[in-house]
Amino acid sequence: RLNWVSKLGYGVGHVLNDLCAAMWFTYVLIFYSLVLGFGAFDAGVVMLVGQLADAAATPVIGILSDRGPKCCGINLRKRKVWYITGSLLVVLTVPFLYSQCLGCTNASPVIKLVYYNIFVVLFQFGWAAAQVAHLAFVPDLTPDENERTFLLSIRNTFTVLSNISVYFVAFGVLEITTNGKGEARLTPEDLTKFQYIIFIICGVGAITTVFFCITVKEDPQVPLLVTDDEQQIVSADVTIAPRRTIGGLFSSLSLYQVAGVYMGTRIFCNVIQSLVPLYLHETLQLDAQSIAIIPFVMYVSSFVTSLLSGWLNGACGRKITYILGAVVCVGASIWVWLDHGYLYNTYFIYIVAVLFGGATSVLLVTALAVTADHIGDDTGNSAFLYGIMSFVDKLSCGIVIIIIQALQKNIGQKWFYRDSLAIVCAASAIMGAVSLLTMKGPNRGRFYR
Repeated sequence: RLNWVSKLGYGVGHVLNDLCAAMWFTYVLIFYSLVLGFGAFDAGVVMLVGQLADAAATPVIGILSDRGPKCCGINLRKRKVWYITGSLLVVLTVPFLYSQCLGCTNASPVIKLVYYNIFVVLFQFGWAAAQVAHLAFVPDLTPDENERTFLLSIRNTFTVLSNISVYFVAFGVLEITTNGKGEARLTPEDLTKFQYIIFIICGVGAITTVFFCITVKEDPQVPLLVTDDEQQIVSADVTIAPRRTIGGLFSSLSLYQVAGVYMGTRIFCNVIQSLVPLYLHETLQLDAQSIAIIPFVMYVSSFVTSLLSGWLNGACGRKITYILGAVVCVGASIWVWLDHGYLYNTYFIYIVAVLFGGATSVLLVTALAVTADHIGDDTGNSAFLYGIMSFVDKLSCGIVIIIIQALQKNIGQKWFYRDSLAIVCAASAIMGAVSLLTMKGPNRGRFYR
């Protein structure tokens, strides 16, 4: 069994990615629109290119991590090779995303768009490499189902802490000016403040990345994958499960069921993060203080629930745990759809934030655990399978957000973000629950052997 230092090291290993992702989903649109002066469409293109680049990179990285040859003396099958390479790319490129266009300040919008999208693609490739490698470590580190779930629970706990940290850092660094109506404003003068935030994020993320590399060991004795022309015996006391072929993976119904669970969960989580601020500002028309506090309440609820998610999975099983989270999500979505007015805006909205935050952790930890169950002992395909999950996640989320923004531009009515938040969150949770319920296997224990 893993010691606590290794478990903690694994938990903080994704913090750099989590910090950068929190900045990406929360601030990239308003930064490019209000600070750099991009049009709304161009700012949306930046985010869409990022999502598409991530979606395209993850399966490729997964295949190379599982099946890659040696290149220039470097074994591409090593998880840490991809993890370290990805982390370095993230640290080197993310500062350029939140800076002025070097040497092209007065260039045309098209030139600026191309400039930033180059760094977006590099950043997302690095982010995807670190993410896939980090997730693929779970089945490599332990065959025990409960221990895998616990690792994923720790990982999600630090994800939530990263979101809270970005919130506090941004709240402390950004001195947001307000007009007479109390509406928050960002200006091009805030560019330097965003750079301060990025330097803090990269510094903290670099420390946690080094800690992961020191405390989490990758076994050099047992190869992660036995190729088709290699013998299946590594040593007398080590047995490697037969590797499923790529054709076998894609011909299995279970792959698409797991993808449905993962995709529904990620759509819910990302839409919550992206639309809640717009819902509070555009639909409920709350003051700047409430718009800042309510997401914080949601993050705290998610953090507390993440501490219990692993226990829930062990006590109740995957299906019951996920259904509980989905029921909470649908209930909160119905509340958002039906309620408005003084009491809701002043008090009940905080209860909704607690419900959404709790559902986020329960669904995400369970979806990751279901993916780990699907991998089982087939660790030679773990990076590729996590890459497939990330592909459907990024592609679907990018499409959903673009559709929402396009409809908002054409419809533009007050209740649009309320309707979008309620419908998309409820529908995605239901999709994940239905996908999980159709999977064959015991409620408790591993789904695939």
